[in-house]
Amino acid sequence: MIDLKTISTKEMFASIYCLEFKGEFQVSSGDLCYLSIFELSEKIKSREISPLEVIESHLAQIERLNPKLNAFITVCHEEAREAARQAEKEISDSKYRGPLHGIPFGAKDIIDSKGVLTTHGSSFFPENVPGEDAECIRRLKEAGAILIGKCNTHEFAAGSTTKNPHYGACRNPWDPSRVPAGSSGGSGSAVAAFMCPGTLGTDTGGSVRGPAAVCGIVGLKPTYGRISLRGVFPNSTSLDHVGPLAHSARDCALLLQGMAGYDPMDPASADLPVPDFSAEIEEGLEGLCLALCPDLVQVEIDAPIMRAFDDAVEIFRDLGAQIESVSCPFAEELNSQRSPIADAELLSVHRENFEKYPERFGNDLRERLENARKTTLDMYIRACQQRRTLRRMAETIFRPYDGVLLPGYPCVAAPVESTMATVNGKEVPFMGLARNLTGPHNFTGFPSVSVPTGFSPISELPMAMQIVGLPGTEARILRVAYAYDQSTPEIRNRRPVII
Repeated sequence: MIDLKTISTKEMFASIYCLEFKGEFQVSSGDLCYLSIFELSEKIKSREISPLEVIESHLAQIERLNPKLNAFITVCHEEAREAARQAEKEISDSKYRGPLHGIPFGAKDIIDSKGVLTTHGSSFFPENVPGEDAECIRRLKEAGAILIGKCNTHEFAAGSTTKNPHYGACRNPWDPSRVPAGSSGGSGSAVAAFMCPGTLGTDTGGSVRGPAAVCGIVGLKPTYGRISLRGVFPNSTSLDHVGPLAHSARDCALLLQGMAGYDPMDPASADLPVPDFSAEIEEGLEGLCLALCPDLVQVEIDAPIMRAFDDAVEIFRDLGAQIESVSCPFAEELNSQRSPIADAELLSVHRENFEKYPERFGNDLRERLENARKTTLDMYIRACQQRRTLRRMAETIFRPYDGVLLPGYPCVAAPVESTMATVNGKEVPFMGLARNLTGPHNFTGFPSVSVPTGFSPISELPMAMQIVGLPGTEARILRVAYAYDQSTPEIRNRRPVII
């Protein structure tokens, strides 16, 4: 028996609406927001819980925490509720669409969403409401997923702090005085704070993996072209990737499953076979061979992060993986040739507005665009030509391995006010600090997943590693990530202080 005097109108509505769906009169639990996509999916499929209960739980968490974290620019309150009601009806009518049916997700605010404000984190699009969804969102909706809101982003996705000059700084749930990295900082913060179980970000030089790393969650940058870029505001088109952020490798696999596939209307789309990304996820590491490649670590790594990485390597050995070291003599070229492409393509997107309205850009983006003018056409063409050769060379070197293990980020999250990181006792700018660590895999287009490795003993903030694979091997690197995740429950089960 429920006490009608102690429940809110919202809870009353949810309970009554779920009567037919569940066959009983029960108030939805606020704890639903702490379940993974996989767990929610199993309970929705069995009709133990309803999509509307799930949405209400996450909306309540957003209402409680978003004012402190600023992870969402726009929240789709009524749109999400209406979609949840529709999902309930479909499931009740035995029209279950699969594991994403009724699951809420957030999307970075450079990804078009039909009928929902999409600002691109800029001063140029304060009232932009797209007429159709980006292809990645369309596919998730087709799979039954429900858009719950648009996540804060660094201005035009062109920086690594998500200290947005137009919509306010996004903050890290582990310490709201710290940044969530970027540019998909809102996507990382929203998942880490359990405001939604999964989000979409974009990654041009580390912008999915960075927020995942410093927010203590999992973030996947898939193979280049695996997920359509149609309807996503460009940063550097030949380096841009859409990718999922979630609490586990399995959840990332489920989101990837909903988005992956060739899009003939996207010139960057890759016509790759789409496997079941979850099929081998529980098969463990026996028989797999993983590589260490110090040549790819071209930035100083804070000592606690390096110690946690070394500990993770030992866990992989204990789980049955063979660990080998491999050299990549051209590693520096992966970064030196990536920069001209990133700068030239970014400037090409913004050149007209930058020349007419430079004052409408934030200081860091304005400085970056000014610097990009130094990139010549010859530099850009040479870099594009070199990329083909370097990618083939990288494929040859790493072909014997099931994944390459690397530190995930050089440092923990920096303070919002100063945006100065601390690496081995030295203060260094957080902006762009990880690009030489994460960016090479945008240049090659290889998939890479960021996985939490624990918490700094100095700051108690999250640390991470990367697992990189060859093109098309997302299922394999997610299997590696999942094995580690399952072996470290003390990391997986820890919640941010703000919770």
